Amino acid sequence: MKSLKSSLADLMALLLSLLLALVIWVNAQQTDDPILRRALQVPVEFIGVPENVRIIEPANLNNVAVVVVFQGPTSVVDTMTPADFIATVDLSQTPYGQGQLAPVEVRTGRAQIALDPPAPDQISVHLEPLISKEVPVALDLRGTVPRGYTAGEALLEPGFITVRGIESDVNRLALARVTVFLGNEDTQTKVSSPQPIFYDQQGRVAGVSNLELSQNQVTVTVPIQESADFANRVISVNIVGEPAPGYRVLNTSVDPPSVLVTGRPSQLEQPFRVQTEPIDVTGLTESFSTRVSLVLPTGITLDEVQEIVATVEIEPFSSTKVFNRPIEVLGLASDLQALIQPETARVVLFGPLPVLDAMPEQEVEVTVDLFGLRPGVYELEPTVTIPNRGLEIRSVQPALITVIIARPTPMPPPTDTVGRKSTAVPPGDGPMYWQRSFLTLSDVTLSPCQVYL
Repeated sequence: MKSLKSSLADLMALLLSLLLALVIWVNAQQTDDPILRRALQVPVEFIGVPENVRIIEPANLNNVAVVVVFQGPTSVVDTMTPADFIATVDLSQTPYGQGQLAPVEVRTGRAQIALDPPAPDQISVHLEPLISKEVPVALDLRGTVPRGYTAGEALLEPGFITVRGIESDVNRLALARVTVFLGNEDTQTKVSSPQPIFYDQQGRVAGVSNLELSQNQVTVTVPIQESADFANRVISVNIVGEPAPGYRVLNTSVDPPSVLVTGRPSQLEQPFRVQTEPIDVTGLTESFSTRVSLVLPTGITLDEVQEIVATVEIEPFSSTKVFNRPIEVLGLASDLQALIQPETARVVLFGPLPVLDAMPEQEVEVTVDLFGLRPGVYELEPTVTIPNRGLEIRSVQPALITVIIARPTPMPPPTDTVGRKSTAVPPGDGPMYWQRSFLTLSDVTLSPCQVYL
């Protein structure tokens, strides 16, 4: 017994020594690396979201965070960042509906760190299941087709629109409605693609911006046909005679361009023409409009009496004509003389043939302006002036006119047979003259004793 008691006493002494050493070591550590308490904001990650479920609240999952308070050795705490923590909310068991509280769990991989419960330790969430529903499409057909036509049963494609979204938004939808308008211009099968408008169970317009739609548009086909005893026929204009010489009929039109006629179905099925009464254009030179009557086959009548106006457009034939006109010099100083080459220009005009045939050649003027020019040789562009009668200048030849400007010299006095001056013409009183024989346009040569520049 004494030996047992002695062993127990030694063991207790050893344990006491170890405990004392631990306390001393902890105290030493506290002195060198004291415990530090700190708080960080950590983003929350939502996990375990069931399939076909949408998180309604929180609206922005990226902005959800909790405050984490933790403590540990200063050397460890000072190095920790939000990335050292994981804050999660498990939604796998969260019921549907608003205001459901889901616990927040925070973990860290640092063993020396102690964590307080996060703030907040629960987050309010709203989960809704995603469902699909086929919403029927209804057609609202407004207006009527013109008289003499009938509209058949409209075809909707598709007849249902699949809507996908949260259950509360989808279940409130009752139908989708599209509207198509018919009018007097609809004489053939009409195909349109209107956008549907959705209505809730109470008949009010419902927004679908948060929903997925299988179709954004609906194709509506409305067959339109002529009635058995009505037909729409285009009016043709019956022109007789010829316009005045040099003129032609450019175009004809009629307002309205077509009319609705009635008759036996067997007769309306056969091809026939609806013409105006003959319109005589003999000798005419101008366009005109006139009220006319229609010529219909026997047994065919107009469904409605209306005014018919025919328009006939008449225009002159266009052609070209050549005018060879002398070139007139303008603006030459009184003490100068000018030589031009060539002296005539070839002008080609284009326009109405009657105007060209009736226009005198004198109304085409070709000029060169020498105003302010001094003696010398020039290449000048001629100016062509024509009457304002719908004509245009197609060409002028030559495009440039050669002009030589010089000062005239006095004629030398006559001499007798021995070379003496005659007194019959006093010096300086003789006529001024132009020595053309000394000028050539290809190589201009001026005699220094006859012409002074």
